[in-house]
Amino acid sequence: MENWGEKMNRLGKVIACFKEVGFKPNVDSFQDKLVMQKAVCLMELLGFDTGYGFSLYVRGPYSPNFTSDLYENKESVRELRTTERLTSEEKELISKIHEISNHFNPTMLEIMATYAFLVKKLNRDYKSALIDLKTLKSYYSEADIAVGVSRMKQLFPPSEKEIQEMKKEFQAWEKASDEDFKY
Repeated sequence: MENWGEKMNRLGKVIACFKEVGFKPNVDSFQDKLVMQKAVCLMELLGFDTGYGFSLYVRGPYSPNFTSDLYENKESVRELRTTERLTSEEKELISKIHEISNHFNPTMLEIMATYAFLVKKLNRDYKSALIDLKTLKSYYSEADIAVGVSRMKQLFPPSEKEIQEMKKEFQAWEKASDEDFKY
């Protein structure tokens, strides 16, 4: 069981992230809660240990513990009050998420976080994750999904294994293309 100080340190780091990018959240706003949940999930998936565990819910990755901390500390969140400081790496990470998500656009964050969660946490391959994403987020346009997936991939460069798999896949296409040019 964690104590109050540990919870405040955990939430304090998150508040410092929002402060860094100038996002002043309202805990009572559905859109702001969605933005906070998805931004923190992406931070976690990128290696920023906030200590919040996420599961897949209707609107994408969600942490009940994070929501609880937000409600217990509404005023601190609203006023961006924290004594926690970010490292230069943490500042860079939250700034990158903020920029790539079009300044915390809720639609982009929801698509990006859900797709990232499917790939990085649930170990779905990209194609299966895209099919699942389109099913889970059928209320979003194909264009929004395409942009969100593309932006998520900007946050998570492919691993060496993924690069090798892509090269293998493209070899067959290149061979077919070369055969077409012979005639």
